[in-house]
Amino acid sequence: MGRELLLFTKSIWYGALLVITYDILTICRNVIRHSTAFIAFEDLIYWIFCALFLFSRFFKENSGILRGYLAAGILVGSLACYFSISPYFVRFFTFLSKKVLRVLEIPLKIVRKMMKRLKSSLFQGKMFVKRKISSGKKGLGRHFRRNNKGEADEENKKGRQKKTRKRKKQEE
Repeated sequence: MGRELLLFTKSIWYGALLVITYDILTICRNVIRHSTAFIAFEDLIYWIFCALFLFSRFFKENSGILRGYLAAGILVGSLACYFSISPYFVRFFTFLSKKVLRVLEIPLKIVRKMMKRLKSSLFQGKMFVKRKISSGKKGLGRHFRRNNKGEADEENKKGRQKKTRKRKKQEE
């Protein structure tokens, strides 16, 4: 009789534990939106986990023999947990998780901004290298020589004037 009572109390505990596990899954769903297909997949994985967990526990403790009081214990534990602490547990930890995520978004926004600036800098560096390579035959750095007023050198101006004259002649 004592062994059966111990197994019954353990099965009550297992039922409550399974409800708390599902509550954690519910909290994750409340904090992060999921599609219907993903929710169905999560539920399938959860029920497979429950079956394997209960089978392994009962196989270890009762040599795999299933009794009615074990199923009753799981049902009593699940219902007791579901109607007593589960709503408060889900509500509190959903609230807490959302606040923590909001606080964690601050450094995440800073990192995103820094990454955006870094990408921009890298892009500008690539453009610099491309200009250097493309102007290799005409003399490296030709585009970057400037006088005090920020204007291109006279030789660059002359080169541009020659090009425009050639284009005008071709168009005529």
